[in-house]
Amino acid sequence: MKKLFMTGATGFVGGEVIKRYLDRSDIHIVAMIRAVDEARLEKRLGKLLKAHWGDKADTVRDRFTFVRGDLLKEGFGLSDEDREMIVTTCDSVLHCAASVDFGATLEFSREYNVDGTRRMLEICEAMGDGLERLDYISTAYVSGNRSDVCKEDELSNRGIGWANFYEQSKFEAEALVRSFREQGHPVSIYRPSTVVGDSNTGETPNFNVLYWPLRVFARGWWNLMIGYETTPVDVVPVNYVADCIVNLSLKGDSTIGRNYHLAAGPDKICHIKDLATHASKWFNQPYPTFVTPEDFDKNIRPQMDAEATPALRMLISQGKVYMPYFVRSPLFDVSNVVADLEGTDTEPCMPIAEYFDTLFAYCVETDWGRKRPKPPGGEGAADTLDTPAPA
Repeated sequence: MKKLFMTGATGFVGGEVIKRYLDRSDIHIVAMIRAVDEARLEKRLGKLLKAHWGDKADTVRDRFTFVRGDLLKEGFGLSDEDREMIVTTCDSVLHCAASVDFGATLEFSREYNVDGTRRMLEICEAMGDGLERLDYISTAYVSGNRSDVCKEDELSNRGIGWANFYEQSKFEAEALVRSFREQGHPVSIYRPSTVVGDSNTGETPNFNVLYWPLRVFARGWWNLMIGYETTPVDVVPVNYVADCIVNLSLKGDSTIGRNYHLAAGPDKICHIKDLATHASKWFNQPYPTFVTPEDFDKNIRPQMDAEATPALRMLISQGKVYMPYFVRSPLFDVSNVVADLEGTDTEPCMPIAEYFDTLFAYCVETDWGRKRPKPPGGEGAADTLDTPAPA
């Protein structure tokens, strides 16, 4: 039986990936989870299994081995026994774990994304000829502040910088992975664009990035859009991203050495105007007023800083990290992924306009992550979650 060593199993994308591996293969997953002790590990894995398999969690438990590890520690902080088990029995690696904090410092982002990736590559190196493939999850936004069509096989920022240190750290991390591949190791790289909830159900545990400004707008807290109506937005549902990762990795040697944009692509993007129009109608809010970043900083921000309440100041501060994605957005070529998905059961990526309603309905039903969704066919109000949704 093949064994896959995986990081990031408790994450948004990682959780969807493990469900598909269990459904579509007989792979045994060795999942690294951060936990201070064995009791905490058992609690986290129990939560993970229940979240994805509910009452049937016990039926899949033997498909996993869970080990305690930490991206920030040398050797992932693995015990000698666990490290030996991984390097001698696992034949593939999926590195999903990363920090996606857009507001983090460069030092923090590098600790997680660059140093964490280096530690993963050290484990792959120790596996020697036993490593059949490494599947690495990057991001389409290694492109940084480009506004042209980015090709899947290139890694070029052209000296124009990034929107945040997350993007920069992922660029540097992918460079490490590509160097490892150039040494003759079997590597495939996946670059998701902006990932949102399931296109069929709207389900998501993550209400940041695109969701944050939508939530603020939907509640009438903010009607000023800092950006351009014509800015393209490349959005992909998490089910498409997970399908691509699993189906491409299971195709075997034909996908090794390839880079894939898990993106809508130039033909299926929407524009900020489309998003604003639909959200305005759906949430019964006035269409937002668009201002350029320059106009906001010069003419609007000073007055707001002088008159704003503490709550509004916090709102502006929180929203600032998302502003670049309403101002610039490159386009992502998807030639490799479209070609290599042929022969798999992966459905083509849907334009977000086709599932706007599904995403918005889930947001309302769950109060932007603060309530549990109703079960299919269920009645009554959803239960309030124990923990608040991310800001």
